[in-house]
Amino acid sequence: MPSDRELRHSIIDVPGVEVGHLTVAEGDVQTGVTVIFPCPPSVRHRKFSLGVYVAGAGLAFTGVQVAEDFGTFASPIVLCNATSVGAAYDALITRGHRRDPELPVDDGWPPVVVGIDDGYLNDLRRRRVKHDDVLAACEAARGDVPASGSVGIGRGLVALGYKGGVGDASAAARVGENPFVVGVLLVANGGAPRGGAVRAASPGFAAIVATDAPLFPEELRWLGEAAMRGVDAAATIGGEEGRLALVFSVANTIDGSLTAPPGRLYEAQRLGVAGLGPLCDAAARAARGALGKALGGAAAVTGRKGRTAAKAPAEVITSLGEL
Repeated sequence: MPSDRELRHSIIDVPGVEVGHLTVAEGDVQTGVTVIFPCPPSVRHRKFSLGVYVAGAGLAFTGVQVAEDFGTFASPIVLCNATSVGAAYDALITRGHRRDPELPVDDGWPPVVVGIDDGYLNDLRRRRVKHDDVLAACEAARGDVPASGSVGIGRGLVALGYKGGVGDASAAARVGENPFVVGVLLVANGGAPRGGAVRAASPGFAAIVATDAPLFPEELRWLGEAAMRGVDAAATIGGEEGRLALVFSVANTIDGSLTAPPGRLYEAQRLGVAGLGPLCDAAARAARGALGKALGGAAAVTGRKGRTAAKAPAEVITSLGEL
């Protein structure tokens, strides 16, 4: 793991993670797609543990329940607008078949897609994001620090009464002698307005949390809840707002199961509950930093029905704890 000085304060500080954006800015259509890969696309047949934290309502997602049943997933994670979830799901199936006509569960199943309602600034009825747009976002994924603000799924979002967006950050943690990193990519869409009267149509915050700490699904779920608590500390969120955290570890991956004999066992490390404190603290700090970058990197956007969401003032962004 990089030292604190080497961290780039991005989810890509977690080894292997890549992010891609595709942005659509066409008058009443202000939307986009953001894709998170848990490992580079060149890696084949690798499965990751997944933890899920959900609160409130208003967020649509696919593949999550199946991944919980399996305890693992192998899909890129796609963040798109609410009416494009089906197109994104279909695109991930296409991508899986192109990589392997048999589409084994080790290489793209279940398709994990999260839908966000960006209907205040984006005309959802046009369903502008199509199958090939999602594939293009996948192709755009890189291991470089991704852009923040009004890009990808962040294009049409509103948060805290101002222009919302997408942002990412990371924080270091030490458990005993072992250094780890927690990265968060946050979709900021909602929260009680601090200024103006702009509100998200159907508010929902979503976080993708990654770590190199060897954690099992239930421990990962706690990490996701800690990330959302970090957001709660910075932004007033109502109980009706959707909150979703998908959390994965790049440690204890399962490789080669496609050709393994039946009943094969895989070695795994486990920190245990006693090691969660520093990691949960890191998740909260990274989520708060991601929130600051989401609003800090955003630009004013005019979209559906001539509505405009203005950039948050500097003092609001500073108060969020931007890293």
